[in-house]
Amino acid sequence: MPPERITLPRKVREYFAEIGKRGGQAGRRELTRQQAKLLVAIREAKRAAQKEGKPPPKIDRKQLALLQKPEARRR
Repeated sequence: MPPERITLPRKVREYFAEIGKRGGQAGRRELTRQQAKLLVAIREAKRAAQKEGKPPPKIDRKQLALLQKPEARRR
């Protein structure tokens, strides 16, 4: 026998719908073209190293600085 379905008040359902929508949008980030290219290059370098049985390459500080959000770099 299936469990009994619980009916939530309308305001609670609206609240859950609102926070659910926000959760998907908050996790997304907008990348510049330069940041996207750098991420692809890093991913490809990791794949190549893994294929050869070597440890992944180190990422230098300049590359990490490029991946940070612009407002985070100004601090």
